[in-house]
Amino acid sequence: MKLTILHTNNVILNSNNHYSLIDEIKERNKKTAEETLFLGATDINFSKSNYQNNEKIFSKKLKYDAIAIGEHQFDEGSQGLAKFLKQLDFPVLAANVHIEKDEILNTFEKNGKFLPYLLKESKFGKIGIFGLTPMSTVYDSCPSSDTIFTNPSDRTEFIVKMLKKKEANLIILLSQLGQDENQILAQKFPEIDVIIDRATYKTDKTINKWKETLMVQTMADFPSIFQLELEVDEEGKLLTAQEKYHDVFESVNYG
Repeated sequence: MKLTILHTNNVILNSNNHYSLIDEIKERNKKTAEETLFLGATDINFSKSNYQNNEKIFSKKLKYDAIAIGEHQFDEGSQGLAKFLKQLDFPVLAANVHIEKDEILNTFEKNGKFLPYLLKESKFGKIGIFGLTPMSTVYDSCPSSDTIFTNPSDRTEFIVKMLKKKEANLIILLSQLGQDENQILAQKFPEIDVIIDRATYKTDKTINKWKETLMVQTMADFPSIFQLELEVDEEGKLLTAQEKYHDVFESVNYG
């Protein structure tokens, strides 16, 4: 069976091209793919010259299944993050960020906008998706003291066990941690099938593999939608993987 994962690792919204391109890809995939997910592992940067319009485009027209949360979402504290979350029609995933004691944010956990993980039903079983945010966000951004960041590795162990207990056939990590930390997680937790990493300045290779775990990245400041094509057996085992990108400033050409 085939699974298509459309993903963004670095989103800088400055035109309508992002969402028109995604619509084109999704229409194509209805005919060729068993399942399609649209995921994000990135800080979200809006053009300052047209912030409100771009924020509306992101929240209403870029119809993600889920995104990880980056440090820039905490730049304006809990109030700024709450404003962002209110506009979303999809969940933000942050397994190692705890907002239970944050009176401004904890309502979003209750209404499903801010979650540690997501479990999606598919034709070949359950897909578990979770997100991780760097602990350095405490120093590099402005989160509330009531927002608690815990060790990503410890939380990964807990989440992976939970997802396996819930019979997830495929586990996807949306990570803001970077290549080095993700490599350690891949080696420590082979149950993770795919890691979608934040944008990198180190390499233009989009797919790396450590043991049985795939990690995909994009180059920083590279405005593209990436398309990961996976072939998966009935037990969720990855058989093949191919990656291609679509420049957001061009229409999709399928020949």
